[in-house]
Amino acid sequence: MNRPLTLVAVLAVTGAAIGSRMPPGMLSWKWAIAAAALAVMTVLLALPGRRWIGPLLVAVAAAAYYQGYDSRNMTALALPSAVQLSGQTEIGMAAAEAEVELAGTIASPVAVDGDKVSFVLLAHRAAVREAETVRLREKVQVSIRLLHADEQERASGWGRGDPIVLAGTIQKPGSARNFGGFDYSAYLYRKQIHWQLSVKGLDQTRTGPEADGELRGGGRQPGGEAAEGSDGLTGGGADAGDGAIAKRQLPLSDWSKVYRWNDDLRSYLGGIMDRAFPDRIDAGYMKSMVLGLTDDMDPDTYQQFSQLGLTHILAISGLHVAVFVGGCMWLLRLFGLTRERILVITMVIVPFYVALTGGSPSAVRAGIMAMIGLYAARRGLWKDALNIISLAAFAMLVWNPYFLYDVSFQLSFLVTLGLIIGVPRFSRLLPVRSQALNSLLSVTVVAQLISFPITVFYFNGVSLLSALANLLLVPFISFAVLPLGTFVLLAGLIYERAAGWIGVVTSYLNDITFWLVDVGAVHDPLRLVWPKPSLLWVLLYYVLLGAVYAGAAKWKESGKPAFAMAAVAVFMLFLWHGYEPDRFVRDGKVHFIDVGQGDAILVRTPQSRHMLIDGGGTVTFRKPGEEWKERRDPYEVGKKQLVPLLKQRGVHQLDLLVISHQDQDHIGGLQAVVEQIPVRTVVMNGTWKGNAGSRKLFETAMRRGAEVVTLEQGKTVALDRYTELTALTASGPEMPVRLAEEQNNESVVLLLNMRNIRFLFTGDMEARQEKLLLEALNRTRGDPPSSSSSPVSVDVLKIAHHGSKTSTTDEWLAFWQPRMSVISVGLKNSYGHPSPGVLERLERSGTTIYRTDRDGEVVFTVTGQGVRVDKKL
Repeated sequence: MNRPLTLVAVLAVTGAAIGSRMPPGMLSWKWAIAAAALAVMTVLLALPGRRWIGPLLVAVAAAAYYQGYDSRNMTALALPSAVQLSGQTEIGMAAAEAEVELAGTIASPVAVDGDKVSFVLLAHRAAVREAETVRLREKVQVSIRLLHADEQERASGWGRGDPIVLAGTIQKPGSARNFGGFDYSAYLYRKQIHWQLSVKGLDQTRTGPEADGELRGGGRQPGGEAAEGSDGLTGGGADAGDGAIAKRQLPLSDWSKVYRWNDDLRSYLGGIMDRAFPDRIDAGYMKSMVLGLTDDMDPDTYQQFSQLGLTHILAISGLHVAVFVGGCMWLLRLFGLTRERILVITMVIVPFYVALTGGSPSAVRAGIMAMIGLYAARRGLWKDALNIISLAAFAMLVWNPYFLYDVSFQLSFLVTLGLIIGVPRFSRLLPVRSQALNSLLSVTVVAQLISFPITVFYFNGVSLLSALANLLLVPFISFAVLPLGTFVLLAGLIYERAAGWIGVVTSYLNDITFWLVDVGAVHDPLRLVWPKPSLLWVLLYYVLLGAVYAGAAKWKESGKPAFAMAAVAVFMLFLWHGYEPDRFVRDGKVHFIDVGQGDAILVRTPQSRHMLIDGGGTVTFRKPGEEWKERRDPYEVGKKQLVPLLKQRGVHQLDLLVISHQDQDHIGGLQAVVEQIPVRTVVMNGTWKGNAGSRKLFETAMRRGAEVVTLEQGKTVALDRYTELTALTASGPEMPVRLAEEQNNESVVLLLNMRNIRFLFTGDMEARQEKLLLEALNRTRGDPPSSSSSPVSVDVLKIAHHGSKTSTTDEWLAFWQPRMSVISVGLKNSYGHPSPGVLERLERSGTTIYRTDRDGEVVFTVTGQGVRVDKKL
């Protein structure tokens, strides 16, 4: 084969992917070494069958290497059983947390955002409660909640390599609580982090000489004496059995000084950008694009770039490295250096640039390729780009096999590979004579086609304007904005006023960029929500894309379009199926999404209509003078959780959005929903709370074309031929909107009938509204007002108000006689929900209880034969 490195890289990726899917422990380092040695021997000795035995052994070696690497990714901490038992909650779940004191060094840049400080700690000592200390080497994700404004300045002075002692609560990271949700535990696991530490206030921390003395000495006991050994946290690693962890002194890494210097340099250069660009959005944008400092990037601006598929401009990648390398070579040429010296100097500088910009996988890939290419050019060796990218991929996976699951790694290598293979071929098909225009069109189209399946797999959306946006903005930013941003930095190192002058010019160019992006993102009729495809679908996409190219090439060569037309037709049908994979599935689903302490219920009817009832919401209490606690991009459940889940499930449009009432824990997440997903009709409760959140929500919905209505009591709406929705609201017929500050007893109450399976949705109604509704229903049926002798059963009852003691009376349960009940409630919520009294009444009624705090998302699948229940946890 002409490209052995390419074959080895492909086999390594395939083997590592297989190894990651195999049960842990099936293969080991020994398997990897043996398989690799046999593969080399098979080729060198020209043994029979080497054409397939050699590649098979390479794949086995890669799988074994991944498993061997993964087997070493284990925690050295284990909570004692007594502590675990003390962490039991009232619902019988082990909390797996304990109060600990950790001593170690800061192992990452320190992020100070409002009242939150976060960093990675390399812990060297740990103690639980009154126990003695244990020595270890463990990375821990630390989150500190600041209590006073002056603590921000103190924390801002911390940096990588600083010794620190912290006292707080340690626990395992949480896994995904919704089907397809973000798994924070898996994310940290691939960073070799197994624990989170939560700390309240800087009073629970010690830094400086005191912390350094404790770290290098014997530690400090609660009584003040140094100690060795441990009866508290125990070693859970490979050496734990013989006590090696408790005896070994682990030296602090000298590399921390280098990392700290790099962090300080990045911060210093970021300060130059801040002074050159007084506008906060400008400064954040330029720091992200030039230095890879993304913390100050405006969230709304980033969202707009993301909608148009332009985030690769903001992430340091091949584009940035190419501009940097070209700029370096141009500058060195001005000094009259020879070609060989220019190549060597540039090759030496590239790693420093990659480190300076944060060392993301895409930057590392581009840096390795640049260095190999420069070295090959210097020595006059092969310059095959496929071999270069293959060597870069192989080297990165050997260094860290977990890169395989990094979206930046995947997109960077796939798009680069696609450009190497596809651009020369695609350009020959284009009837464009201008070489520059032909190249620009080829690069843009090929990059879009290659990145498409990965984009929809991870981000569940694509804009058909993306190609046009990239065609216009990438050259503009590459040849104007990015070089000017680099000149701002260089000028700022010499004369900051000159940096400001260049910054003014750059800001005008940025205004043009932001205007174009804003117009494209806000007024984008071609933005598509795309459900998450399977891995098989992604693979078939590339196969069919290759078939389309083969057909087009054959058409151009022979003039016969039949194969090309057939390939395009199959490809389009394939895309349509990916866009609506459940088009002909006649099962309905009701999802009780876990949004913490709030409600969010997604209904998909058998004929693919979508209804959302409420959207959760993050409730924040701020007192006057606490503005300093505000974060740049605060967690908002709609933006961070609900919208991604809706997109992932292929909700292209909401036919009905029901706002049961206007409390924050029900409407807070809906603002993001109406901004990003089209809504046809909004159902409200006929009242007005008068807060800013409600006003903004309804204004946004109406501005985007949604009709806002109320439902008269007893009115039935057919969602499709299998599904009916009946309004049971006790407030009477439709009336003018009135002011109602207290919203719980104004909740919209709905009865859903899907294939004769009945769901009752109750909002936050309390006992008073329950009684009024029962009286109204009994009057309608001709029963005495207090009668519950003729119950109307439902299959699933949404327990009102998160299981509060103010709702769900015995009379209510006796009337509806639910087979199953769902309580939407936040884990460890501060309200004590659900109430023990409500749980007792539910148990007496004989209903099966599901709870989002215990079960995560609960999904009811309605088929022609009945209903099936699935729980995430």
